[in-house]
Amino acid sequence: MSKMTLKNTRNLWDGHSRLEMTEMLQQYEDGHIESLKREVLKARDSVVVLLYRQDTKKLVLTSQWRAPIVFRGDNRPVIEACAGNIDQKDFDNHPKDALAAAKTAAIREVEEETGWHIAQLDYLYALYSCPGISTEKLYYFIASVDEKVQQGGGVRDEGEDIAVLEISLQEAITKIQEGEIMDLKTVVLIQYIQLHCLDYLE
Repeated sequence: MSKMTLKNTRNLWDGHSRLEMTEMLQQYEDGHIESLKREVLKARDSVVVLLYRQDTKKLVLTSQWRAPIVFRGDNRPVIEACAGNIDQKDFDNHPKDALAAAKTAAIREVEEETGWHIAQLDYLYALYSCPGISTEKLYYFIASVDEKVQQGGGVRDEGEDIAVLEISLQEAITKIQEGEIMDLKTVVLIQYIQLHCLDYLE
């Protein structure tokens, strides 16, 4: 198989995320080297947490507008599991433990977006969200919640206006089948909890 190395990079845009133009060198097994230019979205690592209530066993999801989805003409809020970026301060507080930084971010994002307190947080895995374009690594969690500690709804100064939904696992599966839940990370977590429902919802 060929090998790829980074030759150089040039910043195209610096905003909520950074867009870089990279030049890669791809060396094939026969020795031929080809220069490839690829745009790379330098995005922060993030967390996604599928919540369920300890008392009712219902899933707690969010619904909010996502600019790329509106941009492509799908004018519906996106139903998804609670998610958000891992801030630099989270990594600064845990300089040698990325998972600890992710857990800190997960607790914060859940309270900000839904208002719920996490009773138990289970880490599943960390996956690249879209390796063809983005650097983002996404940390997946499932968590039980036991009490409301704040209003939720997100941080308005960050442009968030989040509705909180509580639905059964079967209702969530139906929404996937009917195209109401189309967020990939959320589908991954719902299917995981469907496979392991005895560990969580029984």
